[in-house]
Amino acid sequence: MPIKMILDKGKFPVKIYTDEVESSTFEQLNNIAQLPFIHSHIAAMPDVHTGIGATIGSVIPTKGAIIPAAVGVDIGCFIGETKVPLIDGSTATLEELAERGGEHWVYSIDPDQKITGAKATAKLTRKNAPLMKIILDNDEEILCTPDHQFMLRDGKWCEAKDLKPKASLMPFYSRLDKDGYRIVRHPATGAEQRFHWVLARSGVLGNIPSFKGQKTVIHHIDFNEANNHPDNLVFMGDRDHSAYHRSLVERNTYWQSPEFEKKRKAALAKKAQTKEGYNYFAKRGTENIIRYMAENPEHFKNAVANNGKCGKASLIAYNKSEKGRAKSRENAQNLLQRECQCPDCGEKFQGHLRLNSHKRWVHGYNHKIKSVEFIERQEDVYCLTVPEYENFALSAGVFVHNCGMNATRLSIKANDLPDSLKQVRQAIEEAVPVGFSMHKSIYAKNSTIIALNNILEEQILSKHPAIVKMMKNIHRTWTQQLGTLGGGNHFIEICLDENQNVWVMLHSGSRGIGNTIGRYFIRLAKKDMEKHIAQLPHRDLAYFTEGAEHFDDYVAAVHWAQEYALFNRREMMRLIIETIRKSLPPFEVTKEAISCHHNYVAVEDHFGEQVFLTRKGAIRAGEGELGIIPGSMGTKSYIVRGKGNLDSFCSCSHGAGRRMSRRKAKSLFNSQDMEIQTQGVECRKDKGVVDEIPGAYKDIDEVMENQNDLVEVVHTLKQVVCVKG
Repeated sequence: MPIKMILDKGKFPVKIYTDEVESSTFEQLNNIAQLPFIHSHIAAMPDVHTGIGATIGSVIPTKGAIIPAAVGVDIGCFIGETKVPLIDGSTATLEELAERGGEHWVYSIDPDQKITGAKATAKLTRKNAPLMKIILDNDEEILCTPDHQFMLRDGKWCEAKDLKPKASLMPFYSRLDKDGYRIVRHPATGAEQRFHWVLARSGVLGNIPSFKGQKTVIHHIDFNEANNHPDNLVFMGDRDHSAYHRSLVERNTYWQSPEFEKKRKAALAKKAQTKEGYNYFAKRGTENIIRYMAENPEHFKNAVANNGKCGKASLIAYNKSEKGRAKSRENAQNLLQRECQCPDCGEKFQGHLRLNSHKRWVHGYNHKIKSVEFIERQEDVYCLTVPEYENFALSAGVFVHNCGMNATRLSIKANDLPDSLKQVRQAIEEAVPVGFSMHKSIYAKNSTIIALNNILEEQILSKHPAIVKMMKNIHRTWTQQLGTLGGGNHFIEICLDENQNVWVMLHSGSRGIGNTIGRYFIRLAKKDMEKHIAQLPHRDLAYFTEGAEHFDDYVAAVHWAQEYALFNRREMMRLIIETIRKSLPPFEVTKEAISCHHNYVAVEDHFGEQVFLTRKGAIRAGEGELGIIPGSMGTKSYIVRGKGNLDSFCSCSHGAGRRMSRRKAKSLFNSQDMEIQTQGVECRKDKGVVDEIPGAYKDIDEVMENQNDLVEVVHTLKQVVCVKG
């Protein structure tokens, strides 16, 4: 459904995707629209409602300034030089792809462990993130964040920080064949296939046509057999294809000229200097020699007639001697009988023949981890979003996950769950502290905490020691809150989708430390603007201008809190999965859906200019990007794919949105109402969570209807367990 109304009372218009808007929400939106540094317009999502300082469910583009209160008090990959192979035969860094914008075709691996192609979008994901270094057995070096996921050889995912030396990763092998076509090796079978036919058989090029009396072939429009971009490929009959090439040769005498021949030889010589080119020509040369031997046996026999004459007699004499016979027996025993051990994995075999076969097929076609190292370095990091397969190949030769996820699908179904889910809920509540609770001890040696602490100390607290005074026992509290839920609208849920698959979904933020950082910088912005505060539509809209004294410090603090929120959710998910394994049948984590901040600021390009885009209670919904839109306790939630709507700044709602305040909900509803409205859901139903009752929220189905031009539904989820603080 398109924009429902436009508020046009301020200096800038507000485009609203719902007609259910309170008067106080209108007032807040109008206040923001008065600010002189807004870019283009403001977008209000279907779940829009009144917030503290700025409207929840609003997307605010600004030029040269950031409003801390709009970002909120619950602020909540790989280095740019990392190379990615593209299916058009070129290679680009993640930073280059992000700067180009748009979609790019990359190599992915499907659930059957076969190589395929997929569309991807690149973006800057985090600023000044802590890094680690991974070195593969091919000596390729990968620098990434500790939480980035790598695909293991068995198809499972493992975060970089948990990788161990000698671990086998899912390999990406490709080469050029003798005709210059790109060949890929499918990890599932070890079979090789020309990649343009991989795309054709996967349906990327549409239906494969037939040509009467001819064999169907694929023509590369630019005559570059390594360029497999779908726009460069077209089906033809084989005879038509040959006739087309002949006609081009006849019309283009330049191709037969000495000038062209000189350039062709120079290009071949340049290709031979590369590792890939050298291997290509060496293989081609070997094939030519073998063909020559087969087609010209007499000529070959005469050419090598005297070869080996000198050594023949000595070799025969040695083989007939006792020493030679003993060596032959030893070689035979080594090949067939002697027990030997694989130096890579330790597996034992009877005979070197079996060992060699094992090393070739198990280790020769895998990239193993050579070393894993945490490094003292922070840098901006990038990633690709690959909606269809959620992974992509690096030029280093391995597959990695696209941007992180926090709604996880398990391999079990609804009928695998126990009749009573109370014990499951209680086990989760015991493993993951909720509300104001925290873990009893600090993960003192946890590499994540060490990296986060270094940045917090050096870049934030050293410059702003007042933050320490605002949060009692700050160093103990934030470390013990890592992997905890919090309260309010934060939740942990076990859900069922439309196919009865089981999902685990959670929503949490940057806990007490994020709240403290947010409140501190909101106060600081007000203090910095004391002389100008009266000119603002509202005090809470105090802002930092780019280049001002505290602007960079605020940006660094926001990114630290976002990083902490990300790790918090990942640690919770780890604890939840570990805990429910004890109560449920054996399962695998088969699919993850999204990890998205909904109170944050990012640098993005919109309407021809680079802006600071603040999403307060909204998530990014770029074309093809996955997201979560939860309802409320007892209602549905959705996994969605963004449509990249420009007027919404590629955004959508972050949930159903409140219909009434918590105080009003507590005055209108009681625990009996809670029991009725959450029927069928294993959850707390006491008066302590009545403010989260479904009746206090907007109708999620109506919210989804109002944003059907912003997102499309991928999965519909219904919770069966809900944990609240």
